Amino acid sequence: MKNTIAIYLFIVAFSFANEWEHYTAQNEVRDIVRAEDASLWLAMPYGLLNVKNGAEKKYMPSINGLNAADFVQVFALANGDIAGATKKGVIVRKEKKSQNFEIINESYTEKERTLLNGLGKNAKNILVLPFNNALSFFDYVQKRSVLTVDKIGTSSLEHIKRIAIKNDSIWVELADAIWKREIDWEKIYDDRFLADPNSWSKADTIFFDDPPKPAYTPHGSNFFLNEVKTLAVMQGEGVIAWGSDYNYFSKMQNGTWGRAFWANPKEYNGDQKNYQTKSLAAQSNGNFAFGNWGAGFTAFNSNFPVAEEVFWLHSQNTNNQCPTNFSAEEGDWTIVQGVTAIDNGYLFSYVSADNYGIGIIDNKGNYKCYKYKENSSPAAIGILEKDGEIFVAWKTSLEAKDGGIDIYNNKFELIKKTPSHFGFPLDFAFDKNGILWLVSTNKIFYLDNFEFKEPVNNLSNVVFSSIEVDANNGLWLGTLGGGAYSLTQKNGKPDSLTYKRISIRSGLLNELVYDIAIDTLKGLVYFAHDLGVSVYSTAEVRSANGFMESGAPKVFAYPNPFRPEIHRRLIIDNVSENGIVYIFNSSGRRVRIFEKADLKGGRVIWNGTAENGRTVSPGLYHYFAVDGKNTAKGKILLER
Repeated sequence: MKNTIAIYLFIVAFSFANEWEHYTAQNEVRDIVRAEDASLWLAMPYGLLNVKNGAEKKYMPSINGLNAADFVQVFALANGDIAGATKKGVIVRKEKKSQNFEIINESYTEKERTLLNGLGKNAKNILVLPFNNALSFFDYVQKRSVLTVDKIGTSSLEHIKRIAIKNDSIWVELADAIWKREIDWEKIYDDRFLADPNSWSKADTIFFDDPPKPAYTPHGSNFFLNEVKTLAVMQGEGVIAWGSDYNYFSKMQNGTWGRAFWANPKEYNGDQKNYQTKSLAAQSNGNFAFGNWGAGFTAFNSNFPVAEEVFWLHSQNTNNQCPTNFSAEEGDWTIVQGVTAIDNGYLFSYVSADNYGIGIIDNKGNYKCYKYKENSSPAAIGILEKDGEIFVAWKTSLEAKDGGIDIYNNKFELIKKTPSHFGFPLDFAFDKNGILWLVSTNKIFYLDNFEFKEPVNNLSNVVFSSIEVDANNGLWLGTLGGGAYSLTQKNGKPDSLTYKRISIRSGLLNELVYDIAIDTLKGLVYFAHDLGVSVYSTAEVRSANGFMESGAPKVFAYPNPFRPEIHRRLIIDNVSENGIVYIFNSSGRRVRIFEKADLKGGRVIWNGTAENGRTVSPGLYHYFAVDGKNTAKGKILLER
């Protein structure tokens, strides 16, 4: 009987407020308008940008209620409001006196149309929205579409070049004709023939020019990669991003990104095929290594902002022994697919003409390779180590869609072959119970007693890209176009899972997630996108083992001074999950108490309110963390 997992579906649209950070180098301006207050509003890939008196303010997913990205149009409305539209047709609006946006319409996303860059117009309370194959009239006051047409006159709407509006007339310039129509914008709902293509007439020309749009070049970013496909965490120290068509790296330490540097020093292709190769691994000290398509294995040191190459393994400098050429016919390509960090070194797997191989190398460059006739295939795509055993993911060939896992002992002897019935293992990770979780392009499954077991997967039409496991046994899945998913094992067992979807509305830059990496010491989840990197801060993924014990990180509070209206939350960090945290005012009166679930991940979050829910007065406050015989205390200055 087939073993299955019961998955209970909970799709949650939730916002994490200030718990998100975004890093992007995308500075493409899709549209720009001048607002009533003379500031500029720009439609950008990551969201909206406001420029006033030379100062830039970014509106990105999870910030100021925007909860959307990939903007292609922006409108300055007559009443001083600002509206924006994304490529998928999500419409947002910010009222003149508000600091926050709200989503006012998402119905266009159901049609899977693409909104064109910067061609939209607004007349009275109507937005005219040009899609790749349609023209829509949207009432931003009533927050609904009036009508969408896919033909005007005798022309389809596949090549809209310009829309012009003057008084109660509209012109639409297509590749083959210009069409004109009279529209009473205030009585558009009474226009019975608006849907009739024959109500449009041809025009010889558009006799006037639109006022030129203002020009502005956004400031440079603190992030240097145009896109990111793979991530590796240096636990507690930062992250390494590999992107820009797998040609460049950038390291982040203490919240600062270093310069982008060339990741293919031997001038090989560097293509790395696609997101399906997990060939980047980092040590906690900042050293890292990667396997490159054609260029073999390269290790770098921990230097910041630009790391330096330490050693390079390729068939050229190892007499074609470790690793070997892919094939004589293909020249001297040495294909390493799969790298993982171990104590004082790395393991890697490489592709060969007959059977794949496994390599081990220490931090001094001493290496050895193992290759057996009984290996399952020529194409290894990933490698992991657990309790002295080595797990190699493989495909039957470079282009195959099936594969499995080979398991080796600590002497690199093959002890078990396990073919998969659910596609080749695209990515895999161990949980705290030693269970190996895997994803193929369309399945999530796990290895139990050398047998793959498939969940009952309610995620239809989802293409997986990656999987990670956090310190509390939570699973994190990346998808291509569907955002990410956070999965929880109910009662600590793999046969019952619940999950939450994480989308642009949650805080992602976009929903094309190539890779996920988790810092379990700092409680950070990193997501790789074409637009850059999204970072989610959450105690849910964090390990709190040993907090408040001898030698543990010191308990501290930040930001301090704390200004609730600006910071919104204060964090008391590195406390014991089994303890209690008290906050007292300067008179010694208890203001708040935190325990049990409040201390998950060793982190307390205080929004500046007392137990009655009211915001406390400015002044000096004291916190006490107690866990049996261990205590910690400190001061908090709360300001307005």
